[in-house]
Amino acid sequence: MGNFYWEKHWAPILAEQEKLLRYSEFTREMALELGLAILKSAQETYHKAAAIRIIEDGTVIFAYKMAGTSSENDWWMDRKLAVSRMTGMSSLRSYVEAEQSEPRPEWIARPDNYATCGGCFPVFPAEGQTPWAYVLVSGMDHQEDHQIIADAMAEQLNVTIKRVL
Repeated sequence: MGNFYWEKHWAPILAEQEKLLRYSEFTREMALELGLAILKSAQETYHKAAAIRIIEDGTVIFAYKMAGTSSENDWWMDRKLAVSRMTGMSSLRSYVEAEQSEPRPEWIARPDNYATCGGCFPVFPAEGQTPWAYVLVSGMDHQEDHQIIADAMAEQLNVTIKRVL
């Protein structure tokens, strides 16, 4: 591992984000609003191209690829999703925790199946640990891929979060 930028102080920030960014409900209309908010932020705040995907029960319920993205972004998002599904946390938190201890054996045995870096954030219910959906972004720096999702979720939920950027 060790291929991506990270800082040690991110670990508690990421854990707190996951604690605060929880939904009492998550409808497909809310997924659409969230996806569009991420798109708007990529265009107006980051000024970068991003591929965006929201998956619910294995079904893509929102997807948009800005000009400048490609099938390579799909490959990255698939791998980030695999990490998040395995760990039950954001792919960035998974990466930071692995850098502070040991990576999971699966990641070492099958590095082409997993991308431990930022860009996949589970949509957790207010009470419970099983995500309702996953929000994915690829195309920017990996910590930006993570933070753009967290910021859009915080705005949608009307909560204030600490940021890794």
